[in-house]
Amino acid sequence: MSTKAEWKSNKLGFFESTTHERVMRLAPVQFYEEFLGAYTTIPAGGAAESGCLWAHKQVLTGGTPVTAIKGDEVNGVCQCALDATSEEQEAIVYMDDNRQFSIEQGLIFETRVKIAVLPTLTAEAVFGLCGDYAKGPDNVTYSLFFTADGSGEVFCEADDNASDQSATSGVTATAAQTKIYRIDARDVTDIRFYIDGAHVASSTTFVYAATGANAILQPYFGLYKASGAGLGTIEVDYIRIWQDRA
Repeated sequence: MSTKAEWKSNKLGFFESTTHERVMRLAPVQFYEEFLGAYTTIPAGGAAESGCLWAHKQVLTGGTPVTAIKGDEVNGVCQCALDATSEEQEAIVYMDDNRQFSIEQGLIFETRVKIAVLPTLTAEAVFGLCGDYAKGPDNVTYSLFFTADGSGEVFCEADDNASDQSATSGVTATAAQTKIYRIDARDVTDIRFYIDGAHVASSTTFVYAATGANAILQPYFGLYKASGAGLGTIEVDYIRIWQDRA
């Protein structure tokens, strides 16, 4: 594995040639989250705590979904998991609707994710960017998402409240694989999705036409099931976002 440089959109960046991880991007606005540090508890949405950028949403009746930083985990990992209790459940981590990243500023989102337990029954894994939280990812009004169901097939989705697009990536993840997922929104008329450096769903032109406040999004990842005993676990290693300054 070697580190290489690239020059794109008048910005210098560095990436690992094998994994395609962007290890450094020289952009005016940069956000890196490695889930390293002293905090292990993620506060509930609406109850933000000083020093923690994240909040969680858990939907449950009698079950115990998980939204937590894993202890003693190399690299630092945030885990979201559903359990087998037959009920509506959600285990989501987001920024408590503190939206600070703009699609209109040439935003690029990258994350390294392992779908450690493939979703079963009605469960679905979701990770990417969204507007304000709504219960169930399908009810989020503005979003750019990767999603995966029990087959491990990964889909790419864009919703700007005018058009709701979804297309298969052609990639099937297994529970043993950690992959790097990237959303490139530098051209809002042709948003591109990448998995391990490869442009996926390339036959679909994803458009994000919403502007202003509706183009300002936040990171969002986790799992949801409407009912049933479905399971699912995702482990997020890092989140990186870079863009121009507004």
